[in-house]
Amino acid sequence: MTILKRYILKELFGPTLLGLLFFTFLLFITRIFRLADILLSEGVDPVLVGKFALCLFPSLLSFTIPCAVLVGVLISFGRLASDNEILAIRTSGIHILTVFKPVVITGLILSLAMFAINYSLVPNLNFRSLDYLYQIEFQLFNTLRPGRFYDELESGDVDITFYFGSRDPYSTDMLNIHMKLVSKMSEITGEKDESSKRKKETILLAEKGRIIADNDSRMIRLQLYNGSLHPLDRRNPAQNNMMFFKELTRSFNPTLDKMKETLSRKKNKDMTLPELVEQLRQGRGLKNRRYNKARVALLQRFSNPLACLTFILIGMPLAIYVRPSGKSVGYALSFGLLFLYYLLMKWGSSLGDVGHPLAPLAIFSPNIVLGSIGSILIFLQSLK
Repeated sequence: MTILKRYILKELFGPTLLGLLFFTFLLFITRIFRLADILLSEGVDPVLVGKFALCLFPSLLSFTIPCAVLVGVLISFGRLASDNEILAIRTSGIHILTVFKPVVITGLILSLAMFAINYSLVPNLNFRSLDYLYQIEFQLFNTLRPGRFYDELESGDVDITFYFGSRDPYSTDMLNIHMKLVSKMSEITGEKDESSKRKKETILLAEKGRIIADNDSRMIRLQLYNGSLHPLDRRNPAQNNMMFFKELTRSFNPTLDKMKETLSRKKNKDMTLPELVEQLRQGRGLKNRRYNKARVALLQRFSNPLACLTFILIGMPLAIYVRPSGKSVGYALSFGLLFLYYLLMKWGSSLGDVGHPLAPLAIFSPNIVLGSIGSILIFLQSLK
């Protein structure tokens, strides 16, 4: 009996490993391709890029391991069924549940392992990857070349056009700095005419300046010296007043246009399980959208790891019924089940975002629905 269990698990290992490599490579290339222009920019430390890439792998594996398990189960049990090995096992007097048992135990172990790494490891590495992106951004700022206009900068609700003439050969400070600050928020004067909406503009000139990293707040600080501020009011030029300064510090929240949507405050996916629980405790009386999203993230920390066990429960009997003759059929079935799982998961999260009372049940619905179907199919197989 031990030989049979080893044989089943050996058959499962090969296609599962192949599926893991395929899905991980696909997601990794997609993620890296989105950031290729950042990571391959001149002046970026390749070691820093490597550390960033390593931080991505655990979070990717939390998605790709369940997908790989589903592919492995469909292909391995499909081959056993199509080669009549399942029939041979049954005719030898071995119950089909004996074949299923070691695979179900493996799925349970994988689900527990997925929960363990999602408890704190994956969130911490996600947050660490943001630190590496911040350091990459700082390196990009320090490689800005003189004599060029940079109009892809922003700080909060202000668009910035930046220029500097040269660098000090000794201190590498920027010299002859020109900046144009344009507020994105339109000023409304109370008139009905559309021309009454205008943006505030300010011209900033400085003799020199330098860029400093603030690691604690993940901000880029621009220190300027010996300059002037020129607010522009095109409708009332007489009100334009010039202001001089000896030193001025301006802080930037992740600002390069190509860094948008990569750096931000700590999100739900970057929080450990205790941090999510604490956030829910603090916002319990508010019950706003932020609270609902935190509750969804917390419930998904328990629901998503169960995908390994769910896919094994539905994959084993389905493969025996369908008998996929090749890997292409196995992959096609897996994509169909993954799509159904994803639809149910998105439905659950959408209910959770609006605070629906059935949201907890809906978030676990992918595992409940597919797991129940798989359990029924296993029961029917056990009756044969």
